[in-house]
Amino acid sequence: MSRRALVLDGLWYSLCPSFTALSLSRSTAFPKSKGRNPRLYQLPSISSPSSGSRRCYNTSGGDSSKFSYNAAHHNDRSEAREPRENEYRDARLSPDSTYARPPTRRKDPLYTRTHKVQDDLLGKTNEGLESRLQYAMDNKPNIRHITQILRLLIRDRHVQPNARHYKALILANTDNERGSPQLVRGLLEEMENNGITADSGTLHGALQVLAVHPDYLLRQEILNKLRDRWLTLSPAGWHFVAAGLLRENQIELALEHVALMGRKDIFVENWLHSIIVYTLCDHGELDEVYNVMRARVDQGHDMTHRLWMHVLTEAGRQGHYPMAHYVWRRMVELGYMHPLIEVCDDVLKMAANAGDTEMASSVFRYLRESGISLERTQYERLVETHVAAGDLPAAFEALCTMHEAQIPLADSSTERVLAHMIQSKVDRREAWQILKRLKNAKRTIPIDSVRVIADLCEHDAHDDPSVVDDGVGFYKELYTLCPEGADVRVYNALIRMCRTARNRESGMFLVKEMASLGVVPNGVTFESIILMCLDAGNFRSGFMYFQDLMKRDTRLSPETQEEIREICAGSVDEFAMRLQYHPFIRDDVRKLDEELQQKQKEREANEQAGRHPVPPAVRRLNMSDEQRRDYNKERRKKKRRRLAIEQNMREEGWDEWEAGGTDNGSAKSE
Repeated sequence: MSRRALVLDGLWYSLCPSFTALSLSRSTAFPKSKGRNPRLYQLPSISSPSSGSRRCYNTSGGDSSKFSYNAAHHNDRSEAREPRENEYRDARLSPDSTYARPPTRRKDPLYTRTHKVQDDLLGKTNEGLESRLQYAMDNKPNIRHITQILRLLIRDRHVQPNARHYKALILANTDNERGSPQLVRGLLEEMENNGITADSGTLHGALQVLAVHPDYLLRQEILNKLRDRWLTLSPAGWHFVAAGLLRENQIELALEHVALMGRKDIFVENWLHSIIVYTLCDHGELDEVYNVMRARVDQGHDMTHRLWMHVLTEAGRQGHYPMAHYVWRRMVELGYMHPLIEVCDDVLKMAANAGDTEMASSVFRYLRESGISLERTQYERLVETHVAAGDLPAAFEALCTMHEAQIPLADSSTERVLAHMIQSKVDRREAWQILKRLKNAKRTIPIDSVRVIADLCEHDAHDDPSVVDDGVGFYKELYTLCPEGADVRVYNALIRMCRTARNRESGMFLVKEMASLGVVPNGVTFESIILMCLDAGNFRSGFMYFQDLMKRDTRLSPETQEEIREICAGSVDEFAMRLQYHPFIRDDVRKLDEELQQKQKEREANEQAGRHPVPPAVRRLNMSDEQRRDYNKERRKKKRRRLAIEQNMREEGWDEWEAGGTDNGSAKSE
């Protein structure tokens, strides 16, 4: 029987790098050659894959046309490492790359393996190896496993390579770490050079590789080949093209491609849909994500919980309320998903901005059912939600709930309520009636709710002086709502209201109430009383209250200092002058006093050390005429100020008066 001629093509030398004409002459399965070829075929070094980093999508088990996006999106975001030369010397070949090398005498076996072959493969027949190769192609192609099988088939057992073997090598490049589009291009070129036609399966396998390692030029060449041969692009091929476009960030083109798939009645697999959603989220296109996911659900297809959770997290992070509302209603409220507390806070914040009370109540209900202890910021979001919805009674009720939960209220808890009442011009009497109705409903009213209404009265006093009567009336009814009584902040708001309305009598009534009930005033209280006395022209009482403030080691705010200087500037009253030029009210006087004290300390230190300062006359000798004039002018100016301050301190006795408290100050003013 005649034997078939052995063709030593490129695939042969790729899979059998140690096989040469010398070994052929020694083989008993083939006729001996008369001479030995001294030339050995060896591959050149393989250049690295395409430049630039790529994220890779791994293949999933069970079907080689499907992708596992979880590994792709979370585990395979690192850059694909460059292949080592020894790893890919059998995966790409060029039959012209030979070089001369002196022949070596070999002992059996006739070759040396570059990689260790698995022991379970050595005992399999050719049919078993072919089945193993087909199984690896259909499930999860691995470049090392496939090359080991092909080594045994072609190099060791001299099986003639065919298109299916090339396809196996091409599919092996779907390996997200070791695959490369350059190797695929080289294999396709070798098939063409060796006269092996790439069938539809091989070309689709190349498209699958390009979905993992994108190369738009090679993809277009493959698509042109399919079109030129009148080969139809399979549904899996449509998916591979769309995935490659997404990997190249050609999002609009990929979405158009997917829309064309829908018009051709090609079902979009879950893995491709997940890639679309993840990619759109990465680029902040949540409007498009919202449309894509709603369309997917309307078609009757579900998505993984991991995808729903990722979309909800991104919607909360980017502040996309429609998407967060849709996911929360569909997944969280029905108990299919349990987001983290940080995600709940983001959703609650968006609900507060949108004024969606149902959504905020749903988040609160989920947090309570999950056993999560609520914090002040979460209650404040609930208050903001009711305020944004225009439901003032519900906002006050939320403050009561917060107070009953033993969570102290802060300024941030009530500032949105006050801003809403001012902007909406809520009647102060109506707001007070809301608190009374809550009290009748056996709710505990926090004093901060009363202070909000007092602040509203202060604001209304700018346009309506009669608001003082309502404010004082609210104060007299306060103990029915809050048995603990008013705090200093409520008194401060009411006193500022009296000062704004220029009602000094009501202001003094509130001051005496503070003194009789033992409420300790703070700096804000004294500032309001001082300004109220100065507005009434009683500079003496204002100065005495100022002395009380100084004895408490408290200082006036810059705004109050400026206001005192403006009021006292138009008066020639003795106490107005004292206030106007006091070191803690006038900055230049304070600086001059500090300079005098510093010079006195330096003078005393020099005397103790025995140092004598340089006389001013000596210093002036080294000055120019202009410098000397400026120096003398500044010196005379400081001297006049110093003498004026010392004279005022001697004559007026700023530190001799002893304050007797709030009632004493008010009695002296009378």
